[in-house]
Amino acid sequence: MRIKKALLIINIFFLISLIYSCEKKTRMVDIKLLILTPDNFFNFPVVLNGKINDIGPGGLWFILEDKTGYIQVTTENIPSHISCVQKGKNVSILGKLSIYENHKYFTFSSLLRCSN
Repeated sequence: MRIKKALLIINIFFLISLIYSCEKKTRMVDIKLLILTPDNFFNFPVVLNGKINDIGPGGLWFILEDKTGYIQVTTENIPSHISCVQKGKNVSILGKLSIYENHKYFTFSSLLRCSN
């Protein structure tokens, strides 16, 4: 019994140290966390998962929504032939948080997953 508790404590400590390590790594984050703590994420690649809720004119941007919130994603640097950028699709994307005149948005760099 004591061994199980010790292993559990070691595992919890290991997970906490991974989550709060000093080195900035690519990691998956909730949109709410990205919006509320932007200083932790500016200029560092992160992965967002969510559903494409709306698409802007010409497909230059879309709104990505997860269970915690939503964010505008710019697509100006990706090829227009990516067929996955459609309303209702669930995607995992890699990119960076950006800001322009107090407006936070996500700059898309790579599509990692796409499903209906």
